[in-house]
Amino acid sequence: MDALPAELLRLIFDNCDPPSVRALRLTCGRLADVGYDYLLPPSFRAVEWKDDVQRLHSIAHHDRLNRSISSITFNFSKVDEYSARHASFFQHWLQEPEERSILPQDAWIKYYELEGKARDLPPFHTRSAMVEESFKRLPNLKDLEITYTKCPYDIEVFKDVFLVRNCRKRDSTFRAQTCKNMNAIISAVRHVSLNSLTIDQLPLEIFRLPDDRRHWFDCCASSFSSLSKLDLTIDPPANLMPQSRFKAINGLGHVLQLSPNLTHLSLSFHTYHAPMQKFGFSFRALLQDFTFTKLTSLKLEGVSCSEEDLRSFLLRHAKTLERLRLGGRGLAKPYELSIGGVHLHEGSFRSLFASLQGKLPKLQRLHLEGDLEAGDIRTGARARETFKFHASVDENWEDMDGLDHFGSRRVVQEGKTMDSSALERYLIHGGPFPKLVVPDAASASASTASSEGSPSPSPELGPVSGGPGMAATPATAIAV
Repeated sequence: MDALPAELLRLIFDNCDPPSVRALRLTCGRLADVGYDYLLPPSFRAVEWKDDVQRLHSIAHHDRLNRSISSITFNFSKVDEYSARHASFFQHWLQEPEERSILPQDAWIKYYELEGKARDLPPFHTRSAMVEESFKRLPNLKDLEITYTKCPYDIEVFKDVFLVRNCRKRDSTFRAQTCKNMNAIISAVRHVSLNSLTIDQLPLEIFRLPDDRRHWFDCCASSFSSLSKLDLTIDPPANLMPQSRFKAINGLGHVLQLSPNLTHLSLSFHTYHAPMQKFGFSFRALLQDFTFTKLTSLKLEGVSCSEEDLRSFLLRHAKTLERLRLGGRGLAKPYELSIGGVHLHEGSFRSLFASLQGKLPKLQRLHLEGDLEAGDIRTGARARETFKFHASVDENWEDMDGLDHFGSRRVVQEGKTMDSSALERYLIHGGPFPKLVVPDAASASASTASSEGSPSPSPELGPVSGGPGMAATPATAIAV
């Protein structure tokens, strides 16, 4: 065994599962030495019901194992027990009565056991010094994710429950705790050079408070310059006065400008207090005239702005922009249509796309998803443009083949939702403007009836001229 080259031994370890790796290392000293690099997976996942902070600290202070960690995910998600109990019951309604009662009951017993363990541990933000020390000793750490929306438990019932927005804990105490956790992690981030950072959900008010703003500016100034991918899902509070709103947007924009080397930027706004609502701001207030000179991929979701403001921002990146996404799933439940669209409070989408045609020479892909609406919300419904797009590709631009973002059958509204392929061809290759069908009042009402805070339905505005169109058919929610 000692005569075998290290490359061959590594090939053997590449095909071993974790228990086999540990067993193989016990056979001889040579295999024990080569197998060190295979003891830990490169991705570290931290949850609150395990002492993962101490585990990460121990790994970071090991002379060889600390090089194994290249990505970390902090999952701080909490369940809203009242909503989750109702959801778990109805999700298993069609099962046999005996099974229907036993499965959720076992899941909740397991949940309370794990939460008991979490209560025995100190709060995450009180151990910020330990987290900071760990980050200092992780030389290969490049990717960081902070999430409040993914299931932190290995419980099948809860994995389904967490797909429903109401089942995620969002009260004021939880928001305050979220800000403290974010500040603790950002203190540690300044000691590493990250390639990618994903945060879902980030409280917007953290950029309003003077101490928090200063803390983020100081910590991000040195560490964010290395970022090439930044994915932020912002969680605006229910009550944010105009002056506080402007200050928070200004603070967020300053943090974005500390990332000049971004190639991928995703900026989403999820308003939990009104899921159908879009967050209004201007790119000029957010970024002034700042340009990401290397930006190739851009996603905007759940925002409301003017046509001129959006066009100006996109044209500033025309030299590099290759992929553009407008809209997304938003806070839609698994059985609902996407509601994370983009609204234009001034101008129209037809005017926007017509003015962009031929002006984005590097553009290769365009994808629209959700409710796209243009016009002042205070005016009559007939004075507004309203389109509903369903997803046709996933986050990696791969065809979805009838599955949604969660791996379930994709829900569309026959004849009333459409994909964005026609607009993609128009924007990239030119030609006549495609004919688009606007949902009529009946279909708009049917698609938004189950969503909180849904706006008034819009009547049909009629197709625009030019190009082959989509025939309007009665609205029927189907799964593809």
